[in-house]
Amino acid sequence: MGILRFILAILVLLSHTGVSLLGLNPGVMAVIVFYAISGYVMAALIKRHYAAPNRAWSFYADRILRIYPQYAFYAAAAAVWFSTIGHSTLFLSDQPGVEDWLNNILIVPLNYFMFNSADHFTLVPPAWSLGAELVFYIMAPWLWLRWRWALLLGGVSLCIQALAWHGVLNSDWWGYRLIPGVLWVFVLGMALQRYQTSYPQVTARVVLCLPLFSVAIATYLALQGYLAQPYHREVLFSLGLGLPIVYLLSVHPFKSQWWQNLDGHLGNASFGIFLNHFLLIWCLGLEQPQGLGHWARLLFFSIALSLLTQRWLEQPVQKYRKHWRQTMQSPKI
Repeated sequence: MGILRFILAILVLLSHTGVSLLGLNPGVMAVIVFYAISGYVMAALIKRHYAAPNRAWSFYADRILRIYPQYAFYAAAAAVWFSTIGHSTLFLSDQPGVEDWLNNILIVPLNYFMFNSADHFTLVPPAWSLGAELVFYIMAPWLWLRWRWALLLGGVSLCIQALAWHGVLNSDWWGYRLIPGVLWVFVLGMALQRYQTSYPQVTARVVLCLPLFSVAIATYLALQGYLAQPYHREVLFSLGLGLPIVYLLSVHPFKSQWWQNLDGHLGNASFGIFLNHFLLIWCLGLEQPQGLGHWARLLFFSIALSLLTQRWLEQPVQKYRKHWRQTMQSPKI
């Protein structure tokens, strides 16, 4: 799914330069699909390496090693920029205190900016969604082991989403950002991975009916006058299109070697693009790009920088992570 993740990262970048697609926010759609991919991939990872209850802490360490090398680099680079040649921006508008630095180090508090004002000093602005993912990671091993509870919590989360759909709860906070309102998307991703082998025909029918479900919900919300609230259309569009794409890529992968190589390279660049584009927007003065030349420059530098940090920061840690997993699976003598 490397090419898919690369496209999603580009959509997030474009959304932060004011680009919209048919009136929809492409970054919101990308984040929802990222949630579904995360649920799918974490289910596969836990199933293969961390299914035993005593390996939950190893899973947490694996996730920290996956996220922090590049995140720490770009957060530190943004801190240096802000402290030296930086200027006030929407996300770096306050002089930071101890709590602000802790928010950026721990990442999770960034997801609760609506309560703690963390968005007044966020070194990597898209990291609020990493905060949601980290909360899911904390829950993931136990959701996998207690699957009935996972389905129950997923149902409760969908109910919270429904309250956001009906305007009872803030549609931005509870329908898009906070884990109680989006956990169901992660659980859908986990369920896809869990059931596609055991119940392939049923899984295929359910997944391929999701576009109809999304259209039906969107039609109902439109008739009730709720569809225009923030991000309802993006969430429903992403659900109807994103999860079927994840399913199709998982059961019908491209087998040609050149495509797999391309998929790997672009997938490697995706996380860095997601993390670095705000720093580049600030450094290049592209808060409001004018014309294709500005967007091309931003894309070029974002992709190039992400490949460099993936090569020199993430790859060495990734090798260690793979060796560590093999060590855990080796029989004890």
